[in-house]
Amino acid sequence: MKLICTIMLLSSMLFGQILYEEHFTGGATQLQWDPWVIYTTMDVVNDPTTPGGDSWIGSVSNDSAPIAAMYAGSYDLNDYIAEAWIFTEVSPAMGSYNGLCVRIDTATGVNAMYHMVSDFDNSARLMLRHITGATPSVIREWTAGEIPGGIPASSSWHKFKIKIVADSIWAYYDDVELPGSPFIDNRVTKGYFGIYFFNALAFSSTNCDDIVVSSPTGINEYGSEPLSTFSVYPNPFRTETAIRCQISDVGIPSFRIYDAAGRLVRDISSQVSVIGNQISVSWDGRDDAGKTVSPGVYFFADTYGNGLEKVIKLR
Repeated sequence: MKLICTIMLLSSMLFGQILYEEHFTGGATQLQWDPWVIYTTMDVVNDPTTPGGDSWIGSVSNDSAPIAAMYAGSYDLNDYIAEAWIFTEVSPAMGSYNGLCVRIDTATGVNAMYHMVSDFDNSARLMLRHITGATPSVIREWTAGEIPGGIPASSSWHKFKIKIVADSIWAYYDDVELPGSPFIDNRVTKGYFGIYFFNALAFSSTNCDDIVVSSPTGINEYGSEPLSTFSVYPNPFRTETAIRCQISDVGIPSFRIYDAAGRLVRDISSQVSVIGNQISVSWDGRDDAGKTVSPGVYFFADTYGNGLEKVIKLR
């Protein structure tokens, strides 16, 4: 039986290849971060609300100009998936853009990029934009009815994800593919990934955590079969979480939990339930010995080799 969940491949030891990771573990950066156009820094600050549960996050602020962005990785990156937890500011008067960037081109002299940003002031929207220098153009914007969960009532953490392959761009918010994806745009062909902030009215920052960049290979993302939606909820979680998706024929697959190092934590096949073509499998945050696992990043994986999905265990 073949699962047709739209699942991003995140573990190089299992199914895909992780290219870069940044978790700000221990209060330090793991990657080299450089400023885009305007001088700034990737600061590491203590924050007990961090999705990863380790109380350390990155912060990019506009101390010297309205626009602030930091980038990492390689200029030669072209096709990849970038995801990060972004703390989105919600304020009618603030006017902040918080977001995730891909294909940051610093080598051509025009400083171009694509980015997905939240704009949760009176505009109440998400945007996918192309920007050259200081000149942006909107590829697509999403308002309340199209944003998963609607406009947040207060400033909060949300997962941003962009998949970019050739001239096609997919945008995801809280692991849900946004309407209209993929978008066709060929103005920037390669470049770094990064974190973006803009506010012309106030000094503030984009806070970020658990930045993962991976190769867009493996699962049937580019095949001809229609892909179903999936969900992992709650994520992050404290006591129990579950993945739900659709299967293409009758049968019960097996699922396992792996840690970030690729080690098997627990076989949760006995927790799988199937009703019609809908499948769900839950995990109570314990290993095969019944011990509660440490806070951190883990992965649901199906044993047919189709893919895995990241889940974050909190304290």
